[in-house]
Amino acid sequence: MSTPICDFVRRYAGGGAVRLHMPGHKGCGPLGCEALDITEIDGADDLFHPEGIIAQSEENAGAIFGAHTLYATGGSTLCIQTMVHLLTAYASSRGQKPLLLAGRNAHKAFVNAAALLDVPVRWLCSAAGEAYYSGAVTPEQLERELACSREPVTAVYLTCPDYLGELPDVAALAAVCRRAGVLLAVDNAHGAELFFTDGARHPMQLGADLCCDSAHKTLPVLTGGAYLHISRQAPPAMASRAKQAMAMFGSTSPSYLTLASLDLCNGYLAGSYRERLHQ
Repeated sequence: MSTPICDFVRRYAGGGAVRLHMPGHKGCGPLGCEALDITEIDGADDLFHPEGIIAQSEENAGAIFGAHTLYATGGSTLCIQTMVHLLTAYASSRGQKPLLLAGRNAHKAFVNAAALLDVPVRWLCSAAGEAYYSGAVTPEQLERELACSREPVTAVYLTCPDYLGELPDVAALAAVCRRAGVLLAVDNAHGAELFFTDGARHPMQLGADLCCDSAHKTLPVLTGGAYLHISRQAPPAMASRAKQAMAMFGSTSPSYLTLASLDLCNGYLAGSYRERLHQ
């Protein structure tokens, strides 16, 4: 599989160019990786408006995951902020106010994003006696909550895997969402590898409309490298507006070291990774 970002960065690093641009280290320094650390120079593309090497690399990732897959160098936090924004815009396009039903074990990135965007959240709490971080949302519980809601629900937001490694029944929960006509967004930050296990375990294989993976948590990617997956069955505006939404929250100076690691990871995932993970 091609590695357009990594190839460009390496060519530039070995080309002997005089770096009259940022970063300030000018390609040399004590870490040893500075030569590969560049900014958005000619040919390096733009993460939030990709038309060249980043677009090509994201297409490679999307072919692996079977989705519209976008890169983030701000971790799943940036992807979660983007998901909440996209869900808010989706509700507005339907003439509704946004309302999210969310498992109470959601990461603080979700709580902060909802607060920042002033999005109401109705919590799906654990059963009596269970700690909030250990109670999985059940299909029966979700069906009851959706049926009794007086306001239209925009989407359901789940954390899978949770912080004890448990996997809620995403397929059954997705079916409940479909019947109710609401979207399903999943924080899969700790489960990027699930796509490559035997059987369908990754949220994008189980019916999620939106999903984030922290590639840096369980795949060989540098810190901050993450994926935002948008299902090909999701409303078309989700994919078309995603980069614009990401740009609202993300740095205009994305790490090309992290982008290059995401780029290189595609070949690894498309190659021997599934077999090695099984072993």
